[in-house]
Amino acid sequence: MYRAEDDNARPPLLNLLIVVTLITIVVSLYYLIDYYLVRDGSNGKVTWFAPNQSCELSHAPCSAELGRFGRVTLSLEGDISPLTPLGIHVVTEGVTPEGVEVDFIGRHMDMGVKRSMLATTDAPSAERQQWLGEGQLGFCSSATMAWRAQIIVTTERGRLGSWFDFDSHPQASTAEQLESSVNQLFRNERRSRSAHDSDRRSGS
Repeated sequence: MYRAEDDNARPPLLNLLIVVTLITIVVSLYYLIDYYLVRDGSNGKVTWFAPNQSCELSHAPCSAELGRFGRVTLSLEGDISPLTPLGIHVVTEGVTPEGVEVDFIGRHMDMGVKRSMLATTDAPSAERQQWLGEGQLGFCSSATMAWRAQIIVTTERGRLGSWFDFDSHPQASTAEQLESSVNQLFRNERRSRSAHDSDRRSGS
């Protein structure tokens, strides 16, 4: 009789143990994924978070959520044109950065990486911090150059990043100055070659 009662009591207990085991496995997997994809920043890799809305950086500041780890807002100050000093302003919220950098890369053309390391005077524990720096876009002969600004925030959880796209338009004065410099280089080269040929003929 007691054995029959024990047999009837086992199924609910086993079900409870199964449920607890499954919950434990799910929680463990969550923390493992969280650690290897985000917290382990020792390998220098960046965990990217796509911007949740389109924003034209050349017209207004743009913001992006870094998943559940915070928020960043980027604004550019000055003329967005090649070879012109560009003020960079980043605001971080809900995250404690150890460093912030902004990389400018060409979207459709390899222009290298124009990297700017930003600095802040806010307290490290501040919920909202402002990071400032200066950068410069590379020159492109095209009338319009497509750029991407990548924000990378280094934290104790790893390197978190997002990006914003924008276009630059060269100033007429900048293009004219560069064209003049190139033409001057060609003229100097031709003069040097002519002088060298004359010396050779005189020597012979």
